[in-house]
Amino acid sequence: MFHRGDDTVTEEHSLDESLLVEPESRRRPWREFLVSTPGRLSVLGIALVAAALVTGAVTSAAIGARQQRIETLRTHTEPLTYAAERLYSSLSIADAAAATSFISGGVESNAVRNRYNQAIGDASNALVTASNGVASTDAAALALLSEVSRNLSQYTTLIATARANNRSGNPVGVAYLSDASTLMQDTILPAAERLYSEQSRSVADTQVLTGRIPRVAFAVAVALLVALVLAQVYLARKSKRRVNPGLVLASLLAATLLVWLAVATLVSTAAIDRARTEGAQPLGTITQARILAQQARADETLALLQRGSDEQSEIDYVRRSGTLADVLAQLQGGSHGQGAEQSIDGAVTALDDWRHAHEMLQQRLEVGDYPGATAVAVGPGDAASTATFAALDEALQDGIDSFRGEEVDGMTDAYRSLSQLAVGSMVIGVLCGFAVGGGIWPRLNEYH
Repeated sequence: MFHRGDDTVTEEHSLDESLLVEPESRRRPWREFLVSTPGRLSVLGIALVAAALVTGAVTSAAIGARQQRIETLRTHTEPLTYAAERLYSSLSIADAAAATSFISGGVESNAVRNRYNQAIGDASNALVTASNGVASTDAAALALLSEVSRNLSQYTTLIATARANNRSGNPVGVAYLSDASTLMQDTILPAAERLYSEQSRSVADTQVLTGRIPRVAFAVAVALLVALVLAQVYLARKSKRRVNPGLVLASLLAATLLVWLAVATLVSTAAIDRARTEGAQPLGTITQARILAQQARADETLALLQRGSDEQSEIDYVRRSGTLADVLAQLQGGSHGQGAEQSIDGAVTALDDWRHAHEMLQQRLEVGDYPGATAVAVGPGDAASTATFAALDEALQDGIDSFRGEEVDGMTDAYRSLSQLAVGSMVIGVLCGFAVGGGIWPRLNEYH
Protein backbone atom coordinates (compact mmCIF):
# COMPACT_ATOMS: atom_id res chain seq x y z
CA MET A 1 0.00 0.00 0.00
CA PHE A 2 1.30 3.47 -0.83
CA HIS A 3 -0.12 7.06 -1.21
CA ARG A 4 -0.49 8.91 -4.47
CA GLY A 5 -1.69 12.37 -3.70
CA ASP A 6 -4.83 12.12 -1.58
CA ASP A 7 -5.71 8.68 -2.84
CA THR A 8 -4.55 5.47 -1.32
CA VAL A 9 -3.64 2.79 -3.84
CA THR A 10 -3.56 -0.84 -2.83
CA GLU A 11 -1.87 -3.57 -5.06
CA GLU A 12 -2.73 -7.15 -4.36
CA HIS A 13 -0.13 -9.89 -5.27
CA SER A 14 -1.80 -13.22 -6.09
CA LEU A 15 -0.07 -16.59 -6.60
CA ASP A 16 -0.33 -18.15 -10.05
CA GLU A 17 -1.41 -21.69 -9.20
CA SER A 18 -0.51 -22.89 -12.66
CA LEU A 19 3.12 -22.55 -11.68
CA LEU A 20 2.62 -25.21 -9.00
CA VAL A 21 1.34 -27.84 -11.43
CA GLU A 22 3.67 -29.72 -13.78
CA PRO A 23 2.60 -29.26 -17.36
CA GLU A 24 0.64 -32.19 -18.73
CA SER A 25 3.28 -32.80 -21.41
CA ARG A 26 6.00 -33.37 -18.82
CA ARG A 27 4.16 -36.08 -16.90
CA ARG A 28 5.46 -39.64 -17.28
CA PRO A 29 3.01 -41.94 -15.51
CA TRP A 30 4.65 -45.05 -16.96
CA ARG A 31 8.00 -43.94 -15.60
CA GLU A 32 6.52 -43.45 -12.17
CA PHE A 33 4.99 -46.91 -12.42
CA LEU A 34 8.23 -48.58 -13.49
CA VAL A 35 10.24 -47.09 -10.62
CA SER A 36 7.61 -48.21 -8.15
CA THR A 37 7.68 -51.63 -6.53
CA PRO A 38 4.58 -52.91 -8.38
CA GLY A 39 6.13 -51.80 -11.65
CA ARG A 40 9.37 -53.57 -10.93
CA LEU A 41 7.53 -56.74 -10.00
CA SER A 42 5.52 -56.55 -13.23
CA VAL A 43 8.66 -56.14 -15.33
CA LEU A 44 10.33 -58.98 -13.44
CA GLY A 45 7.38 -61.27 -14.01
CA ILE A 46 7.15 -60.49 -17.72
CA ALA A 47 10.89 -60.96 -18.17
CA LEU A 48 10.88 -64.31 -16.38
CA VAL A 49 7.87 -65.60 -18.31
CA ALA A 50 9.49 -64.56 -21.58
CA ALA A 51 12.77 -66.20 -20.53
CA ALA A 52 10.95 -69.43 -19.68
CA LEU A 53 9.18 -69.53 -23.04
CA VAL A 54 12.38 -68.67 -24.94
CA THR A 55 14.28 -71.39 -23.07
CA GLY A 56 11.66 -73.98 -23.96
CA ALA A 57 11.58 -72.88 -27.60
CA VAL A 58 15.37 -72.76 -28.01
CA THR A 59 15.86 -76.15 -26.35
CA SER A 60 13.09 -77.70 -28.41
CA ALA A 61 14.55 -76.30 -31.64
CA ALA A 62 18.09 -77.48 -30.80
CA ILE A 63 16.97 -80.99 -29.88
CA GLY A 64 14.63 -81.17 -32.87
CA ALA A 65 17.48 -80.23 -35.22
CA ARG A 66 19.72 -82.83 -33.58
CA GLN A 67 17.04 -85.49 -33.98
CA GLN A 68 16.53 -84.55 -37.61
CA ARG A 69 20.24 -84.96 -38.34
CA ILE A 70 20.26 -88.38 -36.66
CA GLU A 71 17.13 -89.45 -38.53
CA THR A 72 18.59 -88.32 -41.86
CA LEU A 73 21.79 -90.17 -41.06
CA ARG A 74 19.91 -93.30 -40.02
CA THR A 75 17.38 -93.48 -42.85
CA HIS A 76 19.15 -91.76 -45.73
CA THR A 77 22.90 -91.19 -45.58
CA GLU A 78 23.94 -94.52 -44.03
CA PRO A 79 21.69 -96.68 -46.29
CA LEU A 80 23.06 -94.79 -49.28
CA THR A 81 26.61 -95.56 -48.16
CA TYR A 82 25.71 -99.23 -47.75
CA ALA A 83 24.15 -99.27 -51.22
CA ALA A 84 27.37 -97.81 -52.64
CA GLU A 85 29.39 -100.56 -50.92
CA ARG A 86 27.04 -103.26 -52.25
CA LEU A 87 27.30 -101.73 -55.71
CA TYR A 88 31.08 -102.01 -55.67
CA SER A 89 31.07 -105.54 -54.25
CA SER A 90 28.44 -106.80 -56.69
CA LEU A 91 30.32 -105.37 -59.65
CA SER A 92 33.55 -107.01 -58.48
CA ILE A 93 31.83 -110.36 -57.96
CA ALA A 94 30.28 -110.14 -61.42
CA ASP A 95 33.65 -109.42 -63.00
CA ALA A 96 35.31 -112.29 -61.15
CA ALA A 97 32.50 -114.68 -62.10
CA ALA A 98 32.70 -113.62 -65.75
CA ALA A 99 36.46 -114.24 -65.81
CA THR A 100 36.13 -117.56 -63.99
CA SER A 101 33.84 -118.88 -66.70
CA PHE A 102 36.71 -118.53 -69.20
CA ILE A 103 39.37 -120.29 -67.17
CA SER A 104 38.25 -123.83 -67.83
CA GLY A 105 37.09 -123.02 -71.38
CA GLY A 106 33.92 -124.09 -73.13
CA VAL A 107 30.50 -123.58 -71.61
CA GLU A 108 30.54 -122.19 -68.09
CA SER A 109 28.90 -124.13 -65.27
CA ASN A 110 25.46 -123.24 -63.98
CA ALA A 111 26.93 -122.15 -60.67
CA VAL A 112 29.30 -119.68 -62.33
CA ARG A 113 26.56 -118.39 -64.64
CA ASN A 114 24.14 -117.96 -61.75
CA ARG A 115 26.77 -116.19 -59.68
CA TYR A 116 27.38 -113.72 -62.50
CA ASN A 117 23.68 -113.10 -63.11
CA GLN A 118 23.02 -112.69 -59.39
CA ALA A 119 25.88 -110.23 -59.03
CA ILE A 120 24.67 -108.14 -61.99
CA GLY A 121 21.15 -108.14 -60.54
CA ASP A 122 22.46 -107.07 -57.12
CA ALA A 123 24.52 -104.32 -58.72
CA SER A 124 21.47 -103.05 -60.62
CA ASN A 125 19.39 -103.02 -57.44
CA ALA A 126 22.12 -101.21 -55.52
CA LEU A 127 22.41 -98.72 -58.37
CA VAL A 128 18.67 -97.99 -58.22
CA THR A 129 18.77 -97.66 -54.43
CA ALA A 130 21.71 -95.29 -54.57
CA SER A 131 20.11 -93.25 -57.34
CA ASN A 132 16.92 -92.83 -55.32
CA GLY A 133 18.86 -91.84 -52.22
CA VAL A 134 21.13 -89.20 -53.74
CA ALA A 135 19.85 -85.65 -53.40
CA SER A 136 19.12 -83.79 -56.62
CA THR A 137 21.64 -81.13 -55.56
CA ASP A 138 24.50 -83.64 -55.20
CA ALA A 139 25.89 -83.23 -58.70
CA ALA A 140 29.09 -85.18 -58.01
CA ALA A 141 27.27 -88.30 -56.78
CA LEU A 142 24.77 -88.13 -59.64
CA ALA A 143 27.63 -87.90 -62.14
CA LEU A 144 29.30 -90.97 -60.64
CA LEU A 145 26.05 -92.94 -60.71
CA SER A 146 25.46 -91.92 -64.31
CA GLU A 147 28.97 -93.02 -65.23
CA VAL A 148 28.52 -96.42 -63.55
CA SER A 149 25.11 -96.98 -65.15
CA ARG A 150 26.27 -96.03 -68.63
CA ASN A 151 29.41 -98.16 -68.54
CA LEU A 152 27.70 -101.10 -66.86
CA SER A 153 25.42 -101.45 -69.86
CA GLN A 154 28.46 -101.49 -72.12
CA TYR A 155 30.19 -104.00 -69.84
CA THR A 156 27.31 -106.48 -69.90
CA THR A 157 27.21 -106.22 -73.72
CA LEU A 158 30.93 -107.04 -73.95
CA ILE A 159 30.54 -109.97 -71.55
CA ALA A 160 27.60 -111.33 -73.54
CA THR A 161 29.67 -111.15 -76.74
CA ALA A 162 32.66 -112.77 -75.02
CA ARG A 163 30.55 -115.65 -73.65
CA ALA A 164 28.94 -116.24 -77.03
CA ASN A 165 32.37 -116.50 -78.68
CA ASN A 166 33.65 -118.68 -75.85
CA ARG A 167 30.79 -121.13 -76.27
CA SER A 168 31.54 -121.26 -80.00
CA GLY A 169 35.21 -121.91 -79.32
CA ASN A 170 36.37 -118.61 -80.83
CA PRO A 171 39.60 -117.33 -79.20
CA VAL A 172 38.41 -113.76 -79.74
CA GLY A 173 36.13 -114.26 -76.73
CA VAL A 174 39.10 -113.74 -74.40
CA ALA A 175 39.81 -110.42 -76.11
CA TYR A 176 36.23 -109.28 -75.46
CA LEU A 177 36.54 -110.45 -71.86
CA SER A 178 39.80 -108.53 -71.49
CA ASP A 179 38.15 -105.36 -72.81
CA ALA A 180 35.20 -105.82 -70.46
CA SER A 181 37.45 -106.44 -67.47
CA THR A 182 39.56 -103.41 -68.32
CA LEU A 183 36.40 -101.30 -68.49
CA MET A 184 35.31 -102.66 -65.12
CA GLN A 185 38.67 -102.26 -63.37
CA ASP A 186 39.68 -98.90 -64.85
CA THR A 187 36.34 -97.08 -65.10
CA ILE A 188 33.34 -98.64 -63.40
CA LEU A 189 34.88 -99.82 -60.13
CA PRO A 190 36.89 -96.61 -59.51
CA ALA A 191 33.67 -94.60 -59.96
CA ALA A 192 31.81 -96.90 -57.55
CA GLU A 193 34.67 -96.67 -55.05
CA ARG A 194 34.65 -92.86 -55.21
CA LEU A 195 30.90 -92.89 -54.62
CA TYR A 196 31.34 -95.09 -51.55
CA SER A 197 34.21 -92.95 -50.23
CA GLU A 198 32.22 -89.73 -50.57
CA GLN A 199 29.12 -91.15 -48.90
CA SER A 200 31.22 -92.71 -46.13
CA ARG A 201 32.86 -89.34 -45.52
CA SER A 202 29.41 -87.75 -45.34
CA VAL A 203 28.38 -90.26 -42.67
CA ALA A 204 31.50 -89.51 -40.62
CA ASP A 205 31.02 -85.73 -40.89
CA THR A 206 27.36 -85.96 -39.87
CA GLN A 207 28.23 -88.15 -36.88
CA VAL A 208 30.80 -85.63 -35.69
CA LEU A 209 28.31 -82.77 -36.10
CA THR A 210 25.56 -84.68 -34.32
CA GLY A 211 27.85 -85.55 -31.42
CA ARG A 212 28.43 -81.90 -30.52
CA ILE A 213 26.89 -80.52 -27.32
CA PRO A 214 23.99 -78.05 -27.89
CA ARG A 215 25.71 -75.15 -26.13
CA VAL A 216 23.01 -72.57 -26.82
CA ALA A 217 20.33 -74.76 -25.23
CA PHE A 218 22.50 -75.30 -22.15
CA ALA A 219 23.29 -71.58 -21.93
CA VAL A 220 19.66 -70.44 -21.95
CA ALA A 221 18.62 -73.18 -19.50
CA VAL A 222 21.35 -72.19 -17.02
CA ALA A 223 20.54 -68.48 -17.49
CA LEU A 224 16.86 -69.13 -16.72
CA LEU A 225 17.68 -71.06 -13.56
CA VAL A 226 20.05 -68.35 -12.34
CA ALA A 227 17.46 -65.63 -13.10
CA LEU A 228 14.80 -67.51 -11.13
CA VAL A 229 17.09 -67.86 -8.12
CA LEU A 230 18.00 -64.17 -8.20
CA ALA A 231 14.33 -63.26 -8.52
CA GLN A 232 13.54 -65.23 -5.36
CA VAL A 233 16.29 -63.44 -3.47
CA TYR A 234 14.90 -60.09 -4.64
CA LEU A 235 11.33 -60.96 -3.63
CA ALA A 236 12.48 -62.29 -0.25
CA ARG A 237 13.99 -58.88 0.53
CA LYS A 238 10.98 -56.94 -0.70
CA SER A 239 8.18 -59.05 0.76
CA LYS A 240 9.99 -60.29 3.86
CA ARG A 241 8.95 -63.83 2.89
CA ARG A 242 11.62 -66.46 2.53
CA VAL A 243 9.84 -68.71 0.06
CA ASN A 244 7.81 -67.89 -3.04
CA PRO A 245 5.98 -71.11 -4.01
CA GLY A 246 5.50 -70.12 -7.64
CA LEU A 247 9.13 -69.23 -8.24
CA VAL A 248 10.28 -72.31 -6.32
CA LEU A 249 8.15 -74.47 -8.63
CA ALA A 250 9.50 -72.61 -11.66
CA SER A 251 13.05 -73.18 -10.44
CA LEU A 252 12.40 -76.89 -9.99
CA LEU A 253 10.99 -77.07 -13.52
CA ALA A 254 14.02 -75.23 -14.92
CA ALA A 255 16.37 -77.52 -13.00
CA THR A 256 14.46 -80.55 -14.31
CA LEU A 257 14.84 -79.30 -17.87
CA LEU A 258 18.55 -78.69 -17.35
CA VAL A 259 19.14 -82.15 -15.88
CA TRP A 260 17.02 -83.81 -18.57
CA LEU A 261 18.90 -81.93 -21.27
CA ALA A 262 22.26 -82.92 -19.78
CA VAL A 263 21.40 -86.60 -19.38
CA ALA A 264 19.77 -86.91 -22.80
CA THR A 265 22.67 -85.12 -24.48
CA LEU A 266 25.27 -87.28 -22.75
CA VAL A 267 23.41 -90.48 -23.63
CA SER A 268 22.92 -89.34 -27.22
CA THR A 269 26.54 -88.27 -27.60
CA ALA A 270 27.77 -91.55 -26.12
CA ALA A 271 25.55 -93.50 -28.52
CA ILE A 272 26.80 -91.51 -31.51
CA ASP A 273 30.41 -92.02 -30.38
CA ARG A 274 29.73 -95.76 -30.08
CA ALA A 275 28.19 -95.80 -33.54
CA ARG A 276 31.30 -94.08 -34.89
CA THR A 277 34.05 -95.92 -33.00
CA GLU A 278 32.49 -99.40 -32.86
CA GLY A 279 30.54 -99.18 -36.10
CA ALA A 280 31.45 -96.64 -38.78
CA GLN A 281 35.22 -96.62 -38.35
CA PRO A 282 35.83 -100.40 -38.35
CA LEU A 283 33.09 -100.70 -40.99
CA GLY A 284 35.07 -98.44 -43.28
CA THR A 285 38.21 -100.45 -42.60
CA ILE A 286 36.67 -103.86 -43.27
CA THR A 287 34.89 -102.52 -46.36
CA GLN A 288 38.26 -101.39 -47.67
CA ALA A 289 39.56 -104.88 -46.88
CA ARG A 290 36.82 -106.42 -48.98
CA ILE A 291 37.58 -104.05 -51.85
CA LEU A 292 41.25 -105.06 -51.66
CA ALA A 293 40.29 -108.74 -51.65
CA GLN A 294 38.12 -108.35 -54.73
CA GLN A 295 40.81 -106.38 -56.54
CA ALA A 296 43.37 -109.08 -55.71
CA ARG A 297 40.95 -111.77 -56.94
CA ALA A 298 40.61 -109.91 -60.25
CA ASP A 299 44.42 -109.75 -60.53
CA GLU A 300 44.68 -113.47 -59.87
CA THR A 301 42.03 -114.36 -62.44
CA LEU A 302 43.49 -112.13 -65.17
CA ALA A 303 46.97 -113.54 -64.56
CA LEU A 304 45.62 -117.06 -64.94
CA LEU A 305 43.80 -116.16 -68.15
CA GLN A 306 47.08 -114.84 -69.52
CA ARG A 307 48.71 -118.17 -68.49
CA GLY A 308 51.22 -116.42 -66.26
CA SER A 309 52.49 -114.02 -68.93
CA ASP A 310 50.94 -110.98 -67.22
CA GLU A 311 53.57 -110.14 -64.61
CA GLN A 312 51.88 -106.90 -63.56
CA SER A 313 48.76 -108.74 -62.43
CA GLU A 314 50.86 -110.96 -60.18
CA ILE A 315 52.68 -107.92 -58.79
CA ASP A 316 49.35 -106.23 -58.06
CA TYR A 317 48.04 -109.40 -56.41
CA VAL A 318 51.03 -109.63 -54.08
CA ARG A 319 50.77 -105.94 -53.17
CA ARG A 320 47.03 -105.96 -52.54
CA SER A 321 46.94 -109.25 -50.66
CA GLY A 322 49.77 -108.01 -48.44
CA THR A 323 47.89 -104.79 -47.71
CA LEU A 324 44.78 -106.85 -47.01
CA ALA A 325 46.68 -108.91 -44.45
CA ASP A 326 47.86 -105.72 -42.72
CA VAL A 327 44.32 -104.32 -42.61
CA LEU A 328 42.94 -107.52 -41.10
CA ALA A 329 45.77 -107.56 -38.53
CA GLN A 330 44.81 -103.99 -37.61
CA LEU A 331 41.19 -105.04 -37.12
CA GLN A 332 42.26 -108.01 -35.02
CA GLY A 333 44.13 -105.67 -32.70
CA GLY A 334 40.97 -103.73 -31.88
CA SER A 335 38.21 -104.43 -29.38
CA HIS A 336 35.01 -105.49 -31.11
CA GLY A 337 31.88 -107.49 -30.44
CA GLN A 338 31.97 -111.26 -30.45
CA GLY A 339 30.31 -111.54 -33.85
CA ALA A 340 32.73 -109.10 -35.47
CA GLU A 341 35.77 -110.77 -33.91
CA GLN A 342 34.67 -114.16 -35.21
CA SER A 343 34.25 -112.72 -38.69
CA ILE A 344 37.67 -111.09 -38.60
CA ASP A 345 39.35 -114.27 -37.35
CA GLY A 346 37.56 -116.23 -40.07
CA ALA A 347 38.74 -113.72 -42.69
CA VAL A 348 42.35 -114.02 -41.51
CA THR A 349 42.20 -117.82 -41.72
CA ALA A 350 40.55 -117.74 -45.15
CA LEU A 351 43.13 -115.23 -46.43
CA ASP A 352 45.97 -117.54 -45.37
CA ASP A 353 44.26 -120.44 -47.17
CA TRP A 354 43.70 -118.34 -50.27
CA ARG A 355 47.30 -117.14 -50.41
CA HIS A 356 48.46 -120.73 -50.00
CA ALA A 357 46.21 -121.80 -52.89
CA HIS A 358 47.57 -118.93 -54.96
CA GLU A 359 51.13 -120.07 -54.32
CA MET A 360 50.21 -123.55 -55.56
CA LEU A 361 48.57 -121.99 -58.64
CA GLN A 362 51.69 -119.96 -59.42
CA GLN A 363 53.97 -122.98 -58.96
CA ARG A 364 51.99 -124.89 -61.60
CA LEU A 365 52.00 -121.93 -63.98
CA GLU A 366 55.77 -121.58 -63.61
CA VAL A 367 56.27 -125.16 -64.84
CA GLY A 368 53.72 -124.76 -67.63
CA ASP A 369 51.06 -126.92 -65.98
CA TYR A 370 48.04 -124.82 -67.01
CA PRO A 371 45.47 -127.61 -66.44
CA GLY A 372 46.87 -128.09 -62.93
CA ALA A 373 46.72 -124.34 -62.30
CA THR A 374 43.13 -124.32 -63.56
CA ALA A 375 42.24 -127.13 -61.18
CA VAL A 376 43.66 -125.15 -58.27
CA ALA A 377 41.81 -122.04 -59.40
CA VAL A 378 38.32 -123.39 -60.04
CA GLY A 379 38.43 -126.92 -58.67
CA PRO A 380 35.63 -128.26 -56.45
CA GLY A 381 37.83 -128.86 -53.40
CA ASP A 382 37.78 -126.68 -50.30
CA ALA A 383 41.48 -125.87 -50.84
CA ALA A 384 40.88 -124.47 -54.33
CA SER A 385 41.34 -120.77 -54.89
CA THR A 386 37.66 -120.18 -55.67
CA ALA A 387 36.51 -121.87 -52.47
CA THR A 388 39.06 -120.14 -50.22
CA PHE A 389 38.30 -116.75 -51.74
CA ALA A 390 34.57 -117.37 -51.33
CA ALA A 391 35.19 -118.14 -47.63
CA LEU A 392 37.21 -114.92 -47.32
CA ASP A 393 34.55 -112.82 -49.00
CA GLU A 394 31.80 -114.36 -46.87
CA ALA A 395 33.72 -113.66 -43.66
CA LEU A 396 34.32 -110.06 -44.73
CA GLN A 397 30.63 -109.63 -45.59
CA ASP A 398 29.68 -111.02 -42.17
CA GLY A 399 32.04 -108.51 -40.59
CA ILE A 400 30.50 -105.69 -42.60
CA ASP A 401 27.01 -106.71 -41.48
CA SER A 402 28.14 -106.93 -37.85
CA PHE A 403 29.80 -103.52 -37.80
CA ARG A 404 26.90 -101.97 -39.69
CA GLY A 405 24.56 -103.40 -37.06
CA GLU A 406 26.62 -101.69 -34.34
CA GLU A 407 26.45 -98.41 -36.24
CA VAL A 408 22.70 -98.55 -36.82
CA ASP A 409 22.03 -99.58 -33.21
CA GLY A 410 24.09 -96.67 -31.93
CA MET A 411 22.24 -94.17 -34.13
CA THR A 412 18.89 -95.63 -33.07
CA ASP A 413 19.83 -95.31 -29.39
CA ALA A 414 20.94 -91.72 -29.98
CA TYR A 415 17.62 -90.87 -31.60
CA ARG A 416 15.59 -92.66 -28.93
CA SER A 417 17.35 -90.83 -26.08
CA LEU A 418 16.06 -87.51 -27.47
CA SER A 419 12.61 -88.72 -28.48
CA GLN A 420 10.62 -86.91 -25.73
CA LEU A 421 12.89 -83.97 -24.99
CA ALA A 422 11.92 -81.80 -27.96
CA VAL A 423 8.27 -81.72 -26.87
CA GLY A 424 9.01 -81.95 -23.16
CA SER A 425 11.24 -78.88 -23.17
CA MET A 426 8.47 -76.77 -24.71
CA VAL A 427 5.93 -78.07 -22.17
CA ILE A 428 8.31 -77.33 -19.29
CA GLY A 429 8.90 -73.81 -20.64
CA VAL A 430 5.15 -73.09 -20.69
CA LEU A 431 4.60 -74.60 -17.22
CA CYS A 432 7.52 -72.59 -15.93
CA GLY A 433 5.93 -69.42 -17.31
CA PHE A 434 2.64 -70.20 -15.52
CA ALA A 435 4.52 -70.91 -12.29
CA VAL A 436 6.29 -67.55 -12.52
CA GLY A 437 2.94 -65.82 -13.03
CA GLY A 438 1.51 -67.67 -10.06
CA GLY A 439 4.41 -66.52 -7.91
CA ILE A 440 4.46 -62.86 -8.97
CA TRP A 441 0.72 -62.13 -9.13
CA PRO A 442 -0.03 -62.50 -5.37
CA ARG A 443 2.78 -60.05 -4.58
CA LEU A 444 1.31 -57.52 -7.01
CA ASN A 445 -2.13 -57.83 -5.41
CA GLU A 446 -0.66 -56.73 -2.11
CA TYR A 447 -0.18 -53.23 -3.58
CA HIS A 448 -3.79 -52.80 -4.81
